[in-house]
Amino acid sequence: MRIPFVLIAAAGLLTACGGGDKENLTTDSAPAVPQVVTIVAKDFSYEAPDTIAAGMVTLKLVNQGPDLHHVQLLRFSEGKTYADFTAGMATMQPGAPMPSWIREVAGPNTPVPGGETSITASLEAGNYAIICFIPGADQIPHAMKGMMRPLTVVPASGAVAAAPATDIAITMTDYAWSITPAITAGKHMIKLENMAAQPHEMVLVHLEAGKSVADLATWVENQQGPPPATPLGGISGMSNGDVVYVPVDLVPGEYGLLCFLPDVKDGKPHVAHGMMTQFKVQ
Repeated sequence: MRIPFVLIAAAGLLTACGGGDKENLTTDSAPAVPQVVTIVAKDFSYEAPDTIAAGMVTLKLVNQGPDLHHVQLLRFSEGKTYADFTAGMATMQPGAPMPSWIREVAGPNTPVPGGETSITASLEAGNYAIICFIPGADQIPHAMKGMMRPLTVVPASGAVAAAPATDIAITMTDYAWSITPAITAGKHMIKLENMAAQPHEMVLVHLEAGKSVADLATWVENQQGPPPATPLGGISGMSNGDVVYVPVDLVPGEYGLLCFLPDVKDGKPHVAHGMMTQFKVQ
């Protein structure tokens, strides 16, 4: 769940949020399971390793703040660094597209405050930023309050873990999801692939009785009153062709998937283009 990236640029974002001890998670032998990297979100900062190994990684988000927080990864190509990123945002014009050397890479989307969520994905070596685009009730994105920090992914030594086994496949297009087979109650591992032309996120929510995904889309605009749904994670913005793995453990009830990313053509959130769906878990 996020707001347009260009609004941060227009505000002249220059804050670089550091902190956290350096940690290199390379290993000398093939792990039985993907390495686990824990990222702790607070209001408004992250605690995370400075350096991790490339390959199949489970990113675990622990939300210790009273606000909603996600992990959006941005990967820099063309030899660009985190310093280039912050400097470029200072001169970016409102409405300008994200530079071609920045690629959105999925991280875990927001759980409830005090909750945890995770995803598993294969990360390439390179320079990244960890950033939170979610706005609070004041409509100010958390990145504008300093909620961003660099991350370096280094080549792994030796073999890396294989992707987890899955039993649900979800494909994202412009502007819909395809779910096979229908999701039932209990634990599942979802293979999520973005086949759309543009990036999309997947916000997974458990709807309150009598509420709909449309109610949640409306609530997000002003965040007044109790929310009509409980966030359960999902993934932040993911680029075309990428694949991630999302574990879920669902009880019977009504659920929704929504994408709030801004459209590349008109800047409207994808929910305004109909990218939200509701489904029943039995």
